[in-house]
Amino acid sequence: MARITQTLLVAGLVLVAATAVGASAFTAATVERQANADVVADENGLLALIDGNSGNLVFQDPSTEQLKIDFENGSATGANTDALFELGDPANPGTSHAFQVKNNDDEAHVINVAYTHNVDDGNSDANLKFQIYKDGSQVGTVTEEGQTASLDAAATDAYDVVVVVDTGHNGAATVTSTDDLSGTLAFTIDDVDEGGSVSDGT
Repeated sequence: MARITQTLLVAGLVLVAATAVGASAFTAATVERQANADVVADENGLLALIDGNSGNLVFQDPSTEQLKIDFENGSATGANTDALFELGDPANPGTSHAFQVKNNDDEAHVINVAYTHNVDDGNSDANLKFQIYKDGSQVGTVTEEGQTASLDAAATDAYDVVVVVDTGHNGAATVTSTDDLSGTLAFTIDDVDEGGSVSDGT
């Protein structure tokens, strides 16, 4: 009888100890991890904006390290009225383009592109176009009239962009020195579902 009682007592102590260990918690902890978040110029970023070979109106601004499109980069004060300017060659954009957009990430992204016009030019024609090409084929056009583009960019995908300014020479409504086509070209990136092809971002 004494042996049975001793055995039961030991078993009870083991059960109490196990319960005590299971309910214990730490009161403080420190975990450190390294993060690498270098800030780089546009041409080297996760979404790279790379100066093309269409002349000095599109360039990497050394003071801001950002891609810039400026028709006043020189002694001119803007684009002529009733004229057509092409920065890059729509017939051969792979060889001649204003700039490139490249997904430098290791995963796919949906790149949304839009242009916000500073001041309404008073017509509904596309006087300013950003024509986007991949492997020589046009995949989208962005305009100052609100037309946007969405690019399904796999890792390392690059897109050639040709900038077309038509101030009335090639079928678009004529704009004059009282008008301004300036604005902001914006790129927003959405993640793509793992194994899928649609954006899940906002």
